[in-house]
Amino acid sequence: FRSPEDQLLDVWVELFEPGELPEDEDDAMGLSMDIREAEARYLPEQLRATMESSGYWGAVRLVPRNTAGSELLVSGTILESDGESLVLEISAQDATGKEWFKRTYSEEIEYTQYRQRGQDEIDPFQPLYNTIANDLAELRAKLEPHETMGIRRVASMRFASDLAPDAFVGYLKADGDRFDLVRLPAVDDPMYRRVQAIRDRDFLLIDTLNGHFDNFAREMEQP
Repeated sequence: FRSPEDQLLDVWVELFEPGELPEDEDDAMGLSMDIREAEARYLPEQLRATMESSGYWGAVRLVPRNTAGSELLVSGTILESDGESLVLEISAQDATGKEWFKRTYSEEIEYTQYRQRGQDEIDPFQPLYNTIANDLAELRAKLEPHETMGIRRVASMRFASDLAPDAFVGYLKADGDRFDLVRLPAVDDPMYRRVQAIRDRDFLLIDTLNGHFDNFAREMEQP
């Protein structure tokens, strides 16, 4: 099933937080922050690709941490990663500031699964990414069409008000981290059109970054 085009939420998956290494020397053996930093770039790309392949979302992009402007933002922290077990804390928040969830996901594998990967090229931890993607899709399915459209409009107006606050004052109501749409600019509003053009160029820049992230992930696959 594929939603109509105007009902597809764009998703930004942030580069993960690398977390901390185990304090116990035995548990930390063979691990390093350099490896964790590499995983913090590699693992979210696997999740991004999983979500994109479902056809259930709009554009699914990988972005640097603290990048503003998403319709749905997925963030993650690596709690444990040693090659045999992977534990991630994943959170999701839409443009209105509503938190969809914050959950811990874990998966343990056997060494033989790495050998099998050489044959089918499937990441050994793919079931974990599938579970996260399915949980997000399940929550997305509960949204009414007007709620989805509301998220998209708030994301657009947040970008506009950040870029030109004087021109778009009063279009959004902010209450802490929550945002509600008060009104929309006219379709032919020249300032809004300029802002949308800038937003489109921002998307092109992020797409260029995604090409670099994808190349990095491909180089990481073998090691």
